Amino acid sequence: MAKKAFTRTFSLLCLGFLATFSGFAQESLPGSGSASEDALFGDEVVDNTPVKDAGNGVSAALKTDKVRIGGSFTGNMGLSWKWNTPWTGGFDPLKPDSTVVNPTLSSLVFFDARPDEDFRVYGSAKIAWPFTATSTFLTSATLTGSSLVTTSGQIALPNISVFELFSDFSWKDSVFFRFGKSTVKWGTGYFWSPADVINVGSIDITDPTAQREGPVNFRVHMPILGTQNNLYAYAILNPKDPTNPLPVYPSDIALAAKAEVLVKHYEVGLGGYYQYGRPERGMLTLAGPLGDFDMFGEFSIAHGSEKTFYSSISASYPYLIALPKKTDWIPSGTAGLLYNNSKANIVAIAQYFYNGEGYFDSDRKNLISTGMAVIETPGLPSSAVKALSGALAAVAYNSGMHYAGFSFSKSEFLDDNITVSILSIANLSDFSGLVKPSVTWKLFDRMSLQADLTFVFGEKATEYGVLFQGNPVSLGISAKLGTGAF
Repeated sequence: MAKKAFTRTFSLLCLGFLATFSGFAQESLPGSGSASEDALFGDEVVDNTPVKDAGNGVSAALKTDKVRIGGSFTGNMGLSWKWNTPWTGGFDPLKPDSTVVNPTLSSLVFFDARPDEDFRVYGSAKIAWPFTATSTFLTSATLTGSSLVTTSGQIALPNISVFELFSDFSWKDSVFFRFGKSTVKWGTGYFWSPADVINVGSIDITDPTAQREGPVNFRVHMPILGTQNNLYAYAILNPKDPTNPLPVYPSDIALAAKAEVLVKHYEVGLGGYYQYGRPERGMLTLAGPLGDFDMFGEFSIAHGSEKTFYSSISASYPYLIALPKKTDWIPSGTAGLLYNNSKANIVAIAQYFYNGEGYFDSDRKNLISTGMAVIETPGLPSSAVKALSGALAAVAYNSGMHYAGFSFSKSEFLDDNITVSILSIANLSDFSGLVKPSVTWKLFDRMSLQADLTFVFGEKATEYGVLFQGNPVSLGISAKLGTGAF
């Protein structure tokens, strides 16, 4: 009954909020012009080819008799060396602990069809090497006495996945719709985005600009005429088993609403998210100029958490002892600055993240220290050590409450074809993290060389000390071969 009451209340609040905001938005920026293509059909698509303005809201979806096909190709051959204990006596730079070849071969292919001015179909697929992936399946199950005996088989499947597939259409050039599998852009963060609760997975902090995979969703977008403000509503499919989503039940559908308003030079976003059986969420975003910088910020609050918190680690199965699910309100937030100087060819980004789903310092220290002591128990079977190490890594990952990230790059350094950069990520709660400087040399079009060093810092019983099993140093040399868009 409480959930039903909350659903009704949430729906009424969203409707009231949208109606109120609509009236406010029409008054806030009178005569500011019509919305752009990004506002109308979204800025989440991999390909955004500029087109000539046709003087109306769907100018970017002009009718064309041709289906545009394109994509990107990534080819990379890398070699990395790793020294596990470089800070101890006896370190020999000529004798790394491991040497690994890292080949990458992948491609994304898309099609973009616009048969009518107000109708567009877009799709993209990814393929990567190895071109087949092995899947294990159950072939038989026999009950023998009180034991269940099973046999399984394996099948090789093509390593191809649909990344996006959706259609855009509109009603009277006033309300715009999107249905299908597509990325949803909610947050403003670079390394972390606590407000982005719709997309699948989290941002890869080592590749923050990579487009994130989105779910199947139905989006309704209403630009406020005469302003640059927008209202959005979503119905999102979140099946319990994404690999086998059918049948779909009402509880698999999430509802979300978001409003974006331009206040002077700042874009403010306010939204909410609800799905039966999952934590309700609210979010607030802000982005705009601050002197020579662009600032961004996010705040989110969740009624409970889907994360499993643990109280202890033991040497016997199930190894981790879980705490009851949290049901209180959990806030998270982030703020950052972007500096882009095109004359000096410099781009710098700094971001702070408060992780409301982290452990308190005393709980985190006790849990990790206890787990490491259990792993080092004499006579513990290797299978238990492996399982415990995996469990401890799961606990340590994202266990802090305070994080910071920094990225700096300068192109045309000493030479027009040389770019230098540095990336640093730190868990401020336990003072662990990594620093990765790199230099890239463009030999000619479609071929470049890169060298990078990765330093991991932090005590043994810290997040990065656990994830990297100490403070290793890695040297990588790679060549991009034929990488580019087509």
